[in-house]
Amino acid sequence: MDERKLIRFGKSAFCITVPHTWLKKNHLKKGDTLSVQETLRNSLEIMPQKKATDELQELDIDISGKSTDEIIQLLLSTYLNGYTLITLRGPNAGKVAFVRKHVHEFIAAEIMEVTSNKIVIHVFWDIKTINLHSIINRIGHITKSIFLETTELIDSGTNASDIIEKGFEVQRQVLLARRAIKYALNNSATAHKFNLSSLELLYISYIIYFLGMTADYVLKVSKIIDTAKLDKFKDLLKDQNAKKELRLLLERAADYYGKVFDTYHQHNKLVKFVFSEYSDFEEAIDSFRKKNLQLWAPLLAEYLKMLIFKIKETEFTMISMENAPK
Repeated sequence: MDERKLIRFGKSAFCITVPHTWLKKNHLKKGDTLSVQETLRNSLEIMPQKKATDELQELDIDISGKSTDEIIQLLLSTYLNGYTLITLRGPNAGKVAFVRKHVHEFIAAEIMEVTSNKIVIHVFWDIKTINLHSIINRIGHITKSIFLETTELIDSGTNASDIIEKGFEVQRQVLLARRAIKYALNNSATAHKFNLSSLELLYISYIIYFLGMTADYVLKVSKIIDTAKLDKFKDLLKDQNAKKELRLLLERAADYYGKVFDTYHQHNKLVKFVFSEYSDFEEAIDSFRKKNLQLWAPLLAEYLKMLIFKIKETEFTMISMENAPK
């Protein structure tokens, strides 16, 4: 670490010198403007003032010989890492429709140009308009709706198509939040705008991930219920006691989720669970599994357990964030 002394400048100001190697690397000269940002760690960050053209982060990816799954993984990583202009180069016959379908899963991403050897994707986003707490609230409210509609699905004549669409929207919001968090971790001015330290950003990223996983497991439950209602499986949900027990388990899970989400949303530190309650819930799920030996029951029980585990992890992360060093 390079140490430098404060130099008095005038009657009330102080200054320090900056390393010549840093000036050279950033192509700075006398008279250039620097951005000085106070971070949440009580330190100063000095950066060259960015030009408007610097905000466009481009990346070219060679997709020659890559499978569609490999391409999607590359796209996901570049989206999360904040790139705004992504060009896929190489033969793409038979892959364009697949890529287009997955690009639509990314908020603000659009395919702008397609040729036989090139797909250009632009992400139209403005970090200044992103609010992490609003995204979490959005995820929470959509997931509450997924819980409610999945419970109603047990007795209704509808299918899970609307629930599945809501699940897709939760995952899109999760990806947008993760993109914003990664950007903020690499840009202290953005972290300052969020009014979150690096440690708090880390905890927020876990909370968002666990909320997204909770929605995903409820979605899996809804798909099983939907399948069980098909003609060739219709006998699977004839047991009225099993249906009632499943409904109560889902309502209980929704209640736990709602309390955890409301605790975060309202910043109410007085509302906390006793972890033994989760243990009691797991025992209820095991009881449901033992009493219902149909093929669908063990899988439902497993998803319910994972669902509860993610809610539990969400709460634990919230407690950890509240007690983190400031």
